[in-house]
Amino acid sequence: MSVRTLAPRLIAGAAALAALMGTAATASATAAPGRAALARQILATKGIAPATAHAGGRHAASTARQNLVDTAHGKGALTSPWGDRPNRRVALDTRMLNGMLKLRTRYGYRIAVSEIVGGDHSSRSRHYAGLAFDINYINGRHVGSGAPHRNLMAACRKLGATEVLGPGSAGHATHVHCGWPR
Repeated sequence: MSVRTLAPRLIAGAAALAALMGTAATASATAAPGRAALARQILATKGIAPATAHAGGRHAASTARQNLVDTAHGKGALTSPWGDRPNRRVALDTRMLNGMLKLRTRYGYRIAVSEIVGGDHSSRSRHYAGLAFDINYINGRHVGSGAPHRNLMAACRKLGATEVLGPGSAGHATHVHCGWPR
């Protein structure tokens, strides 16, 4: 059978399977982007600066930037060796990645992302599940030194984050934590 005659049958088969499963077949252009595509978009977006170093230790393979690079290449993001969940690969959640991207594209914030799954967090942290990121600079101002953190925190909530912490929350005087539900 030639490719010309096989292609319509494959498309029809996919549509029939989608109908059986109760889902609509959609063109790839309308489908939600996957984690690799979102990570590539974030890396290509001016105004989102993922950190290339940690505040609390050295491990280039687990920085926020490297977490995004690994995800863009279809790998899990690596946790830091000194955290509560050392040296593990974690799949970054698409809701979280989309939230990070939308802080820039929808709300216009220029952000510096200090941590994703790397760094040291509490043992049950959403960071280790690929559900959270930390921001330490907003529009060029350090969080805790006049950065507009309250408005950014409200934007994170509108984007689906249910664990949003910042100055005034224990352990978050210098960054905003945006975490999505488990």
